Amino acid sequence: MKYYNLNFNKLVQLLLPTFLRKPRIIAFLQSAIAPVIHIHDEFNQLRLDDHYKLDHTWQKCYMEAALNDMFDLDERKIRIIEGDRYERNYIYTHAEQKPKYLGTLFLRRADDYSDTGYDFTVDMANVTANHYDVVALVKFYKLEGTRFNIINLRTLQRNFLNQSIRL
Repeated sequence: MKYYNLNFNKLVQLLLPTFLRKPRIIAFLQSAIAPVIHIHDEFNQLRLDDHYKLDHTWQKCYMEAALNDMFDLDERKIRIIEGDRYERNYIYTHAEQKPKYLGTLFLRRADDYSDTGYDFTVDMANVTANHYDVVALVKFYKLEGTRFNIINLRTLQRNFLNQSIRL
């Protein structure tokens, strides 16, 4: 936005009376306003960060975009998998006398079932990141009260350990 784009160096020259527009005076004033320029640049960066946060919501596609922008900018492999996907299959005992054809069953973790599991799972696709950074970002965007799980995350700590072992 044009209101936030200020050229302070040019502004110093324009506000200076014409008879004082000498190179040394201009250079002195430009060096004097350098901290103001630095603060203005920080303000603009924080303003852009806030706009980015406001543009992304708790929706799956926006949360995936935020995670990929933060941790996997090149390949964008991070996905969010919906939770509550699997219903439990109960196997009855002989005493209950309720025979049931089982067919093909897959063994899943207890967290994957709808009655006890997570609301969504963040699949990091072996992207290297700090676990706490990922949790903080997901907690920032997720709805309050939703539960989540992070899988396939290669943490930074392991990489440092692996590098130290190789040496």
